[in-house]
Amino acid sequence: MADTTLFAPPHRPAHAAAVRIPPRTLWAARSALGSVALAAQIQAAAAFPLTEDQAPPQGTELAAPDEQTLQHQMDLANGLLPPEGGGWIVMPYVNVEAMATDNALQAHAPRQWDLMTYLSPGIHLASNEPRLQLTFDYAPGLSLYARTSSLNSLTQQMNGVGTVTVVPDLLFIDLRAVAGVQSLYGGIGGLGTVGAAGPMAAAQQASIANLAGLTGAAGLGLARDEEVQTSSVGISPYLLRQFGDWGTGRLGYSFNATSSSQLTGFAASPFPNGGNASQTLISNEETAHFATGDFLQRLQSSFDVDLQQSQTNGGYGYGITGSAPQTSFSITRDYVSDKLTYQVNHTIAVFGSGGWENINYGQAGGYATPNVNDLTWSVGTTLTPSPNSTLTVSYGHLNGFNSFTVNGQVAVTARTTVSVSYLASAGTQLEYLNSQLNLATYNASGTLVNGQTGGQLYGATNALPLQNGIFRTDTLTIGSTTLLDRDTLTLNLLWTKQTGLGGAASIPTSAKTVTGQWLHQLRPDLTLSAAASFSLQDGFFGYAGSGSATSVAASVGLQYQISAKLAASLGYSFFDRQAGTSVYSFYQNMLILGISKSF
Repeated sequence: MADTTLFAPPHRPAHAAAVRIPPRTLWAARSALGSVALAAQIQAAAAFPLTEDQAPPQGTELAAPDEQTLQHQMDLANGLLPPEGGGWIVMPYVNVEAMATDNALQAHAPRQWDLMTYLSPGIHLASNEPRLQLTFDYAPGLSLYARTSSLNSLTQQMNGVGTVTVVPDLLFIDLRAVAGVQSLYGGIGGLGTVGAAGPMAAAQQASIANLAGLTGAAGLGLARDEEVQTSSVGISPYLLRQFGDWGTGRLGYSFNATSSSQLTGFAASPFPNGGNASQTLISNEETAHFATGDFLQRLQSSFDVDLQQSQTNGGYGYGITGSAPQTSFSITRDYVSDKLTYQVNHTIAVFGSGGWENINYGQAGGYATPNVNDLTWSVGTTLTPSPNSTLTVSYGHLNGFNSFTVNGQVAVTARTTVSVSYLASAGTQLEYLNSQLNLATYNASGTLVNGQTGGQLYGATNALPLQNGIFRTDTLTIGSTTLLDRDTLTLNLLWTKQTGLGGAASIPTSAKTVTGQWLHQLRPDLTLSAAASFSLQDGFFGYAGSGSATSVAASVGLQYQISAKLAASLGYSFFDRQAGTSVYSFYQNMLILGISKSF
């Protein structure tokens, strides 16, 4: 479902200047946060981020010169920010890495050492103009092996979120893009590069998304034939108008193209390409929304109509099911709902909603799927104990089942924030990826995050194996970030479960992952980073059938800032995966030397 919480002009990225909400509509903004609980559950091409005015809390500013030097290191590790006073940043860059590994094939046996060269030229664009707010990064990754040329590959890494103001206070266009590499069988240690952002996403810092420092095969601890190139792009023009104290109306359209394709040759395309071992989703969505303004005082009503049509095409042998035939089916989703929110005080708002849904999955993969035609409802509350802390909890009926929804970000201390999100949704894996992209925004360090909570965005996509079909996907993410004078500490917990709906040829799978990262500034030009991840997978694991697997990933690295635009790094990474079938069990050591140059 499209955004149901617009009260002001379109969003700037979270790291840009915040949109100021007029005091007379502040209570409305707070109360309408509850609509996230309903809207976020609808698993399809939901256009427009749901919390356009909110930047995840960042903690207390660091004292100079610590803030300046540490922020510079973080900018290089993640992504550059648009200029605060307005303007453009256009930064070409290139990353070059040399790696030595003791298990290039990522095989249980025989183990084979190799030397690899990784080259990633890219460009970073950032704009903070009255008519354009944009953060975009694109970097193809070329991996070349000295002894095992069959592993050579060219993969794609791309991230972008932007808003174009065509006519001020009337016509806007939202733009979104993501591309990355994930595992066919589920991420080792829950890892994958879908959502990894910034000029240095492929190098330098030991990080959760790129523990090996690479976006290619070695970066995931996978052989090329186990990698999947995943991408999603979207464009959403919409009309937005405020009618005085009466309310705000919006009329919009969204087009999205999303694809996953297993690497079967040297190069991977970031765009939908069809064919064998691939799946493509093309979706269209029409939305209408009206939220009442101040004239009702503490009470607000918001009415939504959301109509979605999508076409899914899957190639032969898509995902880990292997024998699945080529599939092509349509999905239609129609939603109508009305929600009432009552602002009890500045801290507490309560809400309830009711509506109707009609979902037709067609004959997905030749199997009958449970179409839905029934009433929807939800009840919940939004708590806002401080300007940097918001928590929305609701329970309701949507997509044919009852479930809880939780979204929140809490400033525990001036330097520590905690984010939490629980969501139960229904649809294909590509619909899930597409809906996550529609929640994407950049935080103050240029990292792509969940715009509702400031937390992890693509954890489930990176962690789960690929399958064709219609699923109920339950995802719980809890994240914590602590900013100290010279240290940044992060901890993330992820639990996700995917259960097939109807007679689809799928097997329930789940992933439980805990990850941690430490970034320490040894001196202004030298940074130490370390990261570790542990994951437990249950369900379908490879062509051998169902089972379970555990995996560990760890990394430590040093980054030396030679000059403002030149950095060198040295890192060590370790992967270990243990599965019931020995052919899927392996361990790997990697030593990586990198150079990054921006222009």
